[in-house]
Amino acid sequence: METSAVLPAPDDAARRNAKGMAGWVKFMGIMSIIGGCLQALTIFGLVIAWLPIWMGVVLTKAGSKAGEYADKGDFASLDGMTGQLKTYFTISGVMVIVSFGLSIVFAVAWFVLMGLGVFSSSSLMEYFNRYR
Repeated sequence: METSAVLPAPDDAARRNAKGMAGWVKFMGIMSIIGGCLQALTIFGLVIAWLPIWMGVVLTKAGSKAGEYADKGDFASLDGMTGQLKTYFTISGVMVIVSFGLSIVFAVAWFVLMGLGVFSSSSLMEYFNRYR
């Protein structure tokens, strides 16, 4: 005699997952918004603070859509949630690529300037002694 395991319907599992993640996604979105606002208090942070704020808003919307999908089970909410998450991960991916590229540029510039002796201890001491 053959027995088969009873698996939950894919929709039930997706709704359970959405319910479990809704609160955490909203929490991470709110924390990102708060972090962006704190970052905006600095001079350099003011330039880039809009990114974590925007990402926080996107995550908060995704969390709300996840909650709606968990409660109602409508696929428009599921579509909205996955669309917001797609936007979040696209922004995050572009930020990683830009950060990696800038790191390479700054590392090359550092090694070139080190090779030219710009950052040698004698040239730095000369600079400080001259303008003291």
